[in-house]
Amino acid sequence: MKIKMKLQKKPLAIALLATLSLPAWGEENHAHAHNESNETQQHAQQLAPDDNAGHDSHDHGDASEDTHEEETVLELTTEQQNMLNLQVITLQPEPNATRTLTVPAEIISNQYRTWVVPVRIDSQVQSRSATLGQHMEKGEPIATLFSPAMAQLQSDLQVAADAWRRVNNLGRRTVGNQRYLDARGDYQALRARAKGYGLDNEAIAAIEAGKSEKGVYTLTAPDDGLVLEDAFQQGQWLTAGSALVTLVDESELWAEAALPPTPGLQIATGTPARVIVGDTTVDGQVIQSGHRLNPVTRTLSVRVAIPNAGHLLHPGMFADVALSLAAPNNALTVPEEALTRSADGDWQLFVEEEPGYYKPVEIQLNGQLENRRIVTGMKPGTRVVTRGAFFLASEMAKSGFDIHNH
Repeated sequence: MKIKMKLQKKPLAIALLATLSLPAWGEENHAHAHNESNETQQHAQQLAPDDNAGHDSHDHGDASEDTHEEETVLELTTEQQNMLNLQVITLQPEPNATRTLTVPAEIISNQYRTWVVPVRIDSQVQSRSATLGQHMEKGEPIATLFSPAMAQLQSDLQVAADAWRRVNNLGRRTVGNQRYLDARGDYQALRARAKGYGLDNEAIAAIEAGKSEKGVYTLTAPDDGLVLEDAFQQGQWLTAGSALVTLVDESELWAEAALPPTPGLQIATGTPARVIVGDTTVDGQVIQSGHRLNPVTRTLSVRVAIPNAGHLLHPGMFADVALSLAAPNNALTVPEEALTRSADGDWQLFVEEEPGYYKPVEIQLNGQLENRRIVTGMKPGTRVVTRGAFFLASEMAKSGFDIHNH
C-alpha cells in the first residue's frame, strides 16, 4: 500500500508560467528566429506530453520555486482510509462554551484564618506546650512565661477586684456615687489590661481569686489551628511584640496562581477553579483577582479558596490551577488527537478538501475546552481529520511518503 503526495499549483500560477515561457523561447537568437522556430516545432511534435511537462519544469524550475505557491496534498484510497480508521469531523461553532486556562500556583495559608500569637510584655519562657506542626484547639496552652510586669498587674487586679466586690455589695447609695464609679472604673481598666496581655477569662478569674502564681502566666491558642511557625526556646527572654507562634486554620487554604499579562483577560470573583497537586484534585473558586503586575515575575496574581477538610494539602506545595473561563463567541474546537506539528513546529490540522484528499493547514490555539482545544484560523464548516491525523503527519515527514503493509 502506498500513500501518494501531490503538489498542487494554483491556476493563476500555472497561467503565469505559460505566459512567461513564450518570450523566453523567442528571445534566444533574433538572427535565426525562423529556423529555430521550425526546429522547436519539430522537436515538440516528437516529444510525448509527459516529456514536454518534464522539459518545461526543468527549464523554468528556478522561476517556479520563486514565484509559485505549492500546496501539499496527501491522497488516500478508500482501503487506506478504512485501514487507518480515519475519522473526519465538520467544525461547528459552540455558543456559550467555556474554556480552561491552566496556570502554575502555590498553596499558601488562608491569611484570614491565620493568627500570630505575640508576647505582649517583656517575658521569659518557662516552658512550652505547643510543638511545630501540632493541631491545636481553641484555649489550649502554648507556653508558660514569667514577667515582672505581670506580677504587678496581678497584685493590682486582685486588690481592685476585692474593692469592687465590697462597693458593689454595699450599693451606690451607701458608698456614694463617686466612690462607686471609681471602684468600678479601676477594676474594669485592670481587667482590660490583663486581656491585652493575652490572658483569657479563666486566667483572670484565677487572679481575682488569688489563686495565680505571681508573675507567671500562660498564653493559649486564640482559635483552632496548626502551629505553622514557632521561633522561641525555653528560657529565652522575649521583648514585647515578639512572635511566639503562628497558627493557621488548614480547613481552608489558598492557591496563589500566576497569570500571564494578557490584555483583556479578566478573572471575575466566583470563577470556578480546579486545583491540581499531583494526583489530588480539589475544586474551589476565585476569591480575589489582582489588577497590578508583580514587578519581579511580571505576572498577575489570582487567589483561589480551596477546602482542605482532610488536610491533604499544605502551605508551600506547588500546584496547577485550571480556571473555567468563557470561551470566545462561536468558538471552533477540535479534539487533541486532531492536532499535529508542522515541519517548522507550528500547530496544524489536516483539512479534507474532498474525500481521499487531505491538506495540512497551520492554525493557532486559543485555550482549552474540557478535553478539546479552541482553534483560530479555520472557518465553520471545514472538515478536518481527527483520528489518523498523527499518521498523516508522520507520512509527510518521510522522504518518499510511501509505506508498505507487511
